[in-house]
Amino acid sequence: MNKKLEYKWVILAACFLMVFVCLGFCSSNKGLYLSAITGALGIPRSLFSINDSCRFITTAIINLFFGTLISRFGIRKMAAFGFAALIGSMLIYIFATNILVFYIGGVLLGIGLSFTTTTMASSIIRQWFTKDIGKYTGIVFAANGIGGALAAQIVSPLINEPGNPFGYRKAYLVVTAILVVTGIITLCLLKDGPTENGPAQKKARGASWSGIDYETAKKRPYFYLAAVIVFLTGFILQGVSGAYPAHLKDIGLDPGYVATVASIASLAMTASKILVGALYDRFGLRTVTILCQGSVTVAYVMMAFLNTSAFGKASAVVFALLYALAIPLETLVIPLIVNELFGTASYNKILGIFAAMNYAGYSLGTPLVNLSYDIFGTYSPIFLVLGLLMLPTCAVFQLIITAAQKERGKAMLAAAPTEKPS
Repeated sequence: MNKKLEYKWVILAACFLMVFVCLGFCSSNKGLYLSAITGALGIPRSLFSINDSCRFITTAIINLFFGTLISRFGIRKMAAFGFAALIGSMLIYIFATNILVFYIGGVLLGIGLSFTTTTMASSIIRQWFTKDIGKYTGIVFAANGIGGALAAQIVSPLINEPGNPFGYRKAYLVVTAILVVTGIITLCLLKDGPTENGPAQKKARGASWSGIDYETAKKRPYFYLAAVIVFLTGFILQGVSGAYPAHLKDIGLDPGYVATVASIASLAMTASKILVGALYDRFGLRTVTILCQGSVTVAYVMMAFLNTSAFGKASAVVFALLYALAIPLETLVIPLIVNELFGTASYNKILGIFAAMNYAGYSLGTPLVNLSYDIFGTYSPIFLVLGLLMLPTCAVFQLIITAAQKERGKAMLAAAPTEKPS
């Protein structure tokens, strides 16, 4: 029993390493590849961005069945499958010259990230930890920021190698080698268990609660409203994650400075996820959603009016910091939403559905953002529209939290023991 309880720290480290590499190297810096690949192969950005849609649609479909797959095959087997898919995706990107081949790579990328990043790590943490969920989930997802910052410094010089328009292929080759090593280490550390850690009753904001089952949850109107909000959040955030480095280069900033801004954003994500996790444990879901969603509006409006002046360069750094504060909305905050609104009774099933909705938003947001670029020749209009769209999204979600808290209070009151009259 003591060994199993102590092994949870090894599990936490394994999850950290998995997210560090799989999100940090395979996803966080995709914007650095965009202009290089489309320029080398002469592909319109809107057409190439369908590669991301293939990834996100695949991930959305897989997440609908995430709970079933984990129950049948277990954590280790599905994580191994995820690493194999990621390696296959990187190899395809190295040799692809046809846009359709890139789309196949996108499908494999979506499969791989489904079983090595957000949903998988959240499920593992839920099995091994029952208190301070926000803190431990935040620590693991902070690995994305550290990994992304390191990856930017490794792949950017390769992608922008002078005189070599196909330098991005070297970058993908390096990432492939890193994935192989990481996959071996992670799979040696992961375990399916423990069974002793059952769901805890709510003692603080950061603890689990037994919650309501899926059949009950889907009868609640706020279940569907929350799913729509998660969809819109993914739609607003993800398209910009790949576009903002390209936008900074388009307005005339030096590629080296753009890489620095991307690294600052990645490092700031490290702090923001730990901060948001701690804030959730202390103040609850309402505080963290207002903070994160509010930062989106400020950051996007700022980016819409960015220029190459000294003030503009400083504003790019401010954008990176604000955007980093928003990013937990598409990783850390989703499992916290499920925990806060619905509890642990059907956690994996509801988490899979919400993750699917989030990725569905990704699949629509990415091509729309790049289509806007092809139409207007700049990303500025879409930055402004998406920033303003987050305001009503935030307002509606506060109403959802209020409705869910009332339901939770009734459920806990009904479950509380009553004294018999003497």
